[in-house]
This record gives sequence, C-alpha cells and structure tokens, in this order.
Amino acid sequence: MSGTGGKFWKWVFILVVVTAVIRIALIGLNRVQLGSAIALINIEGVIDGSNLARSSGALEQLRAAEEDPQIKAVILRINSPGGSAATSQELYHTILRIRQRGIPVVASLGDIAASGGYYAAAAADYIYSSGSTITGSIGVIMQAVNFEELYAKLGIDVQVIKSGEFKDTGSSFRPLTEEETELLSEMIHDAWDQFVEDVAKARNLERGQVEAVADGRILTGRQALHAGLVDALGDLENATQKALELAGITGSYYIRTYQKEQSLLQRLLSTFTDLFPKAGMSLRYQSI
Repeated sequence: MSGTGGKFWKWVFILVVVTAVIRIALIGLNRVQLGSAIALINIEGVIDGSNLARSSGALEQLRAAEEDPQIKAVILRINSPGGSAATSQELYHTILRIRQRGIPVVASLGDIAASGGYYAAAAADYIYSSGSTITGSIGVIMQAVNFEELYAKLGIDVQVIKSGEFKDTGSSFRPLTEEETELLSEMIHDAWDQFVEDVAKARNLERGQVEAVADGRILTGRQALHAGLVDALGDLENATQKALELAGITGSYYIRTYQKEQSLLQRLLSTFTDLFPKAGMSLRYQSI
C-alpha cells in the first residue's frame, strides 16, 4: 500500500508541476504582441511644464516612443486648450525630431486642440479633426492683475527694492508703465512670430496664409480644413489607418501606450493647477 500511495503522490506532484508550467507558458504567450507597434500618445488638459500628470507626461511618452525600436508610427490624440508657450514649443520640436527619424506622426484632434494644443499638432505629418473640433487660436497672451486699490483699502503698503527698472514688471501692486507695456508687447509679438513661423514651416504653408488666421481666433475643424491647418476630417480610427499607410504596415499591428496611472496626489495637483491661475506672468499659447 505504501508503494502504491507513494506513486500516487508522485504523479499528483508531476501533474501539478506540468499544469503550472503550461499556465506560465500561456501567460507568456498572451503577453507577446505580434506585428508592428504603433505608439498612441495622449496630450490632454492644460499644457504646463509643472503639470507633471499631463504635459510632462506627454513629453515623457513621446521620448519613450522615440527610443523604442519597435515603434513604426506615432498617433497623437490631442484634447487640450493649450497653455505654456515653452512647453508647447518643446512638444512641437520633440514631434518634429521623431519625424526626422523616419517615424511618421499622425494627429487626431478631439473636442479641443487649440493654441498650444494646435502648436503640437502642427508638427505631425498629417492632422485629422472632427468637423466641430475647436482648434486654431494661434496667438499669445500674457495677463497682469492690478490689485492696487484693493490693497489700499486693506491698508497693505508694499515697498519694493529692485536692481533695475523692469525687475518688478507685472507687479500686482501697481499698474504697468508705458515702457513695461511696450516691453511686454515686444515679447508677445516675438513669441507669436515663432508660433506662426513654426506652423508655416511644419504645414508647408505660406506665412501669409497662416497670418490670415493667426489673430487668436478659434476655428471649427471644418474651418481649419479650409484654412489649411488640418488635412482631413476624421476620427481616431482614420488617424490609425493613416499611420499604418504612412508607415507601410500591411500586416498585423498593435497599439502601445506609455501613459502611467496618475497617483491621487497627481490628480489633486492637476485639478488645482487647472482651477487657479499661476502667480505672476507667463507667456501662454492658450485658448478660452
């Protein structure tokens, strides 16, 4: 009996081991993705260099896709009203660099892809927009808030010691001087000039054609198509098919994403920065 019992448990052990090996092998096969890889990058919310959960995340995703040898094409899904001029410009140049590596980039515009959101899209090889997408808003804005009268009523008196005439430009304790207004206007127009030049270059448009709609106006996707700012009306599926076409992919493919799940703290910080404007002034490519 003892010999028979020993053989029984031996076979039970072998069966368990074999079952475990088969299950591990099946899990491994499920994780293997066959075919060509296409990266899907989401640019969502206000574009801001300090907003780690959104704009910086998009930059990190783009860089990851750029360095991934399996990626044959990139799809940008943009749903953003714009934001920081510098970060929008960084997104633009990162996308251009990916194109220069021979990786086609196709943009798909969602509900809104305006100002800095459009700036990023302009760098793509091909842009799809829905007919009612809010886009355009090619322009730059800077705002200064003057609380001088309110501070006076509250009895708040601020003494400023500065190293130069313009060091406290935009202070909320006094109105702008004529010289400061002129200085800031020059900055705004220089940033606007870069925006227009980059759009014209990436879209292969005459500068005058871009300037005709570069007064900050928002456009529907259909209006943007007529203005040459987008290539076709379509959705994310259309963008996927165009990416396959530009990459020359005819066989199987799969979508790869690099977006990390936001922590609770990141979500709270994202909400806070969206609801409340930054202190001080900054150049913004931002719509509404």
